[in-house]
Amino acid sequence: MMGLDDERLDGMRPAVTRWLSDAARALDGIESRIDRAASDLFHNDAFSLSDQQRAQITQLMRALIGAIEDELRIHIGNALPADASPELAAALGSARVPIALPLLERTQLLRDPDLVSAMLRRVDEHRLAIILGRDSPYHVADLAQRLLDLGDETIAEAVMALLIAESRRYDQFGDPALARTDLPPGPHRRLLWAVAAALRHYLIRQHAVPDTQADLLLAGAARNLLAEHEDADTLEGRAEALALLLADRELIDDALLTAALEEGWLALFTAALAQRAKMDSPGVWSMVADPSGMMLSTLLRAVDCGREAAVTMLWRIGSAEGASEETLVERANAFDGLSVHDAAEAVLIWRLDPNYRRAVLEIGDNPGPRTGRRR
Repeated sequence: MMGLDDERLDGMRPAVTRWLSDAARALDGIESRIDRAASDLFHNDAFSLSDQQRAQITQLMRALIGAIEDELRIHIGNALPADASPELAAALGSARVPIALPLLERTQLLRDPDLVSAMLRRVDEHRLAIILGRDSPYHVADLAQRLLDLGDETIAEAVMALLIAESRRYDQFGDPALARTDLPPGPHRRLLWAVAAALRHYLIRQHAVPDTQADLLLAGAARNLLAEHEDADTLEGRAEALALLLADRELIDDALLTAALEEGWLALFTAALAQRAKMDSPGVWSMVADPSGMMLSTLLRAVDCGREAAVTMLWRIGSAEGASEETLVERANAFDGLSVHDAAEAVLIWRLDPNYRRAVLEIGDNPGPRTGRRR
């Protein structure tokens, strides 16, 4: 194991056992982090989100709902019958006062864990990318140029598509942005219909539009927007497509992973590591974002990553998250002490269907009910 002698390994084994036990508990914590974030977002006594995360997620939520509302208004306005009241047409064309957000904030509809997860990932990814030095939508990583220089037309197209998708994660001020079309299909559909329901309330209550007419107008508008959503065109979808090509060509080695991380190309780093680990990208991102660092150390050993590359990645992420030097050394030591076999067993459940994983965590070791988890 990278030159480690047996005596040192023997001394590590009790610590490794504790590490694996703590990593198993961290697995549950990784999933519950989203539930806590969804709860914290709508309470003043936040105990999980930082002030910056809270402010940025709130801004993402407002921008998303506002964008969806604007698009629905345009579609509805275009579909109004010729005899529609001028006041209704004028109201739909004047999006100065938000309609949907105040209504939805009074409900549970915005506490969708998958929606909060997508926003939290965008905020965390943005913060980490900036710390790692990727602070501009126009920055082209050296790795991107090296991939373009391979002379593989398919890879070149995938790289350019990913760079275009990456540019969408910045707003005009350089803050994190999340376009409607970058949402995963589930939360995208649910949020779209929730905003449509809020507009229905407005049309009926404020403009006396008959229920049936409002339903038909909104259903048509929502279906048009849903038809525009391409799962493969999201930032994560583009990263996964490129990672699949790289995996097919056996190009996802330690050097590529290290370069993607050090250059702040986190979507590709996550997707490439997921390909190598045979896991889903959201699960791997959960490990990357896990503050304890336990699961990422375990995952890197499970994929038989070389020590130099693994310690570099653990050190870069841990330093960016503000971990102490002592903590970083502990993570490196844990990597040293783990065997590939033990690490692979520890992350096995993450290689299975995520719905199965969530159900296992929901049920837990005890048959009694658990609070604070997604339903």
